[in-house]
Amino acid sequence: MANTTPILVASGQYVFRDVLTAENAMAPVDIAAEAAKVALASAQASTPLAAHIDTIAYIRGFIDSIPGGACPLGASNNVPRSLAKRIGADPQNAIYGREGGHSPQRFVNEFAEKIAAGEMTMGLIAGAEATGIMKQAMKSGLPLDWNEQIDGQLDDRGCHLLFTDHEIHHGITFPTQVYPLFENAWRARHGLSESAHRQLASRLFSKFSEVAASNPYSQFPVVRSAEFLNEVSAENYWVARPYTKWMVAQDAVNQGAALLMCSVDKAVELGIPESQWVYLHSYADVDDRWVSERADLAVSETMRLSLNAVLDSVGKSIEQIDIMDIYSCFPIAVLAACEAMGLDWNTDKTLTVTGGLPFFGGPGNSYSTHGIASLTDALRSKPQDFGLITANGGFLSKQSVGIYSAQAPTKPCHNADPDLQAKFDAIPPVNVVEQAEGVGSIETYTLVYSRGVPTLGMVVGRFEDGRRFLANTGADDDASLAIMAGDEEMIGRRIRVQHEANKNMFSFDLG
Repeated sequence: MANTTPILVASGQYVFRDVLTAENAMAPVDIAAEAAKVALASAQASTPLAAHIDTIAYIRGFIDSIPGGACPLGASNNVPRSLAKRIGADPQNAIYGREGGHSPQRFVNEFAEKIAAGEMTMGLIAGAEATGIMKQAMKSGLPLDWNEQIDGQLDDRGCHLLFTDHEIHHGITFPTQVYPLFENAWRARHGLSESAHRQLASRLFSKFSEVAASNPYSQFPVVRSAEFLNEVSAENYWVARPYTKWMVAQDAVNQGAALLMCSVDKAVELGIPESQWVYLHSYADVDDRWVSERADLAVSETMRLSLNAVLDSVGKSIEQIDIMDIYSCFPIAVLAACEAMGLDWNTDKTLTVTGGLPFFGGPGNSYSTHGIASLTDALRSKPQDFGLITANGGFLSKQSVGIYSAQAPTKPCHNADPDLQAKFDAIPPVNVVEQAEGVGSIETYTLVYSRGVPTLGMVVGRFEDGRRFLANTGADDDASLAIMAGDEEMIGRRIRVQHEANKNMFSFDLG
């Protein structure tokens, strides 16, 4: 009887930390190829594997994740087939994924379904970023050309906006300006001052940096103390309240990772030893709505639904999960995930296998490829353990999670709840007033900085009748910027808002 149980049989990672020259300046696809070669070798197969790969999915590059975006140094017109050429593969199916950091886990989920159904023989998932090389090359004037033309089938799944026009007008476009809105809402919900919250976040992320410091694939393998992270300094400057530089994902990285999947039967055919097999037991996918329409910006309902679905489906509590990598682009991504599954964020459990996006590095949409690679490596050395991956895309917008183990599942790998998206969609959105006029109160906020100077105040507010509005400080409203930069609590404070052109503007003058 055929055994089409999907398994992950190998992973590979690569990091470039050398002094940059014109000779060693690698394009992202070159870095991905190095990681893929490591993965193919680590499978320990009795025969070369590249010819057996029938599907390659390449995680969408960060620059390509903005409609109209293009790398200034050029790029391949068919990235997965450029990767295939470098490793000696000729897949039937080449896929270039959508935008979002959920993509690696979502591809694992998709590949698992196709392998189980007999629709895929062997699949490779890979991704890489060379943003650090690109920035250095442009700064130093290195004449690099990453353009490449290659023929062949391509399933380009495109990139899509994560925000409405109304949100764009109010600055809900950059992660460093949107995640602070969630963070401050969470802080207020838990009755914490900004100072107390920064201390909590600093302790949390200092533990992440300790893991990164011992990870051979980290871009920034340095321990950052809680005291360093908590202090505003020249090296740890304000980005947007409550975040300083080392509390946010670092994108100037040169990192790649690759995952190899097939069925149990295929692994046996190719002589891949059972010690390499890691099983995906359960998974879940669910996407949130626009930021401005979410009922409670202090929590993530999609995290709650997806995480509890996978845990329930394998009959385990989070306390029974031994190894995990919780997506960590900002502290709130970790705090919200912990809250969603009932895990104390002060736990002694290690919440990352990589070191997290600020310290291991944030290679765009591909970070969780590294998370899965590190997690599956750890599970091979601890075959009795279970592991959890949380992969987050956009602004807590897309969740994909998976539970893994080197132990074979007692029931087939499965979608924890195929109705999860419908359950979420049944939750009513908030009524957003686009042309806001009157007096309301601040629901959450952030203050954006440039070179240490506050330049923009952003608020999400509510009128007394519950309607929500977005608003910004005016171009010359130094008084409001000064108030927001002070020590007084902003959440709950009353403000006056008025609509001008495409934007709502607010001030603390209620007269």
